[in-house]
Amino acid sequence: MNENDKIEEFLRKDECRNNPLCEVIKCLVDRQKQGPTGPCGCTGPTGPRGATGATGPTGPSGATGATGSTGPTGPSGATGATGPTGPSGATGATGPTGPSGATGATGPTGPAGPGINLDSYAMVHDRSNSTVQSQNPILFQNTNISNKITYNPATGDFSIPEAGIYIVHWWVNVRSHKNDNFNCEEKPLGIEFHQFWPEDILIAHSSTHNKLSCCETGTINGNAIFEALPGASYRFINTSYNDFELVPNNLYSASVSITRIN
Repeated sequence: MNENDKIEEFLRKDECRNNPLCEVIKCLVDRQKQGPTGPCGCTGPTGPRGATGATGPTGPSGATGATGSTGPTGPSGATGATGPTGPSGATGATGPTGPSGATGATGPTGPAGPGINLDSYAMVHDRSNSTVQSQNPILFQNTNISNKITYNPATGDFSIPEAGIYIVHWWVNVRSHKNDNFNCEEKPLGIEFHQFWPEDILIAHSSTHNKLSCCETGTINGNAIFEALPGASYRFINTSYNDFELVPNNLYSASVSITRIN
């Protein structure tokens, strides 16, 4: 294939259609075939612009240029949200204790609290040699001292107005007494401490240490701690099988004391 054939083949390609340059080349080829070139005519008007060809592949990146000078600092942005609190650090060593401050003035004394007044008591005694029949109360005749607790020598009743815990002590000198139901057989003599009102309740019992025959004497003593009801009354009762007489021992024949302890 000669040069003219290559040119004509190129001019037949699609990219030469409506291409002014291709038209000029075609004109020159035709003139060469026709004969000597005549004078050039005036340039015709520019034809319409052809469609843009496809973009070729991107070439390789060039080497990075030198870093330019730092530009001015831009304005500060808005403050961001606060991040989560980090873990607490280890506790530091305790510092030395500071000096004690001056003692303040003593405040006024407050009112007394609702404490228990342990001021209920009574003590009675007897100096007589009276006879106490079996199953009857002992009638002590003399009151030594009393506060709140009252004693009635006509009935033998100790009356306790306040509920609480009380302790009672007693001793009685007695002589075994012959009566219709007693044939002087040796028997112990006994006394019981009873709640009399509001109902009869046995609280404590005591007796002579030995059995006694007729006209023999002995001492009955005892003690008890008991819970009293408010307004209740209490008695000492001869619970022996037979009567007995009170016997003065130098001065007293009997003594009783009752004291509140709680």
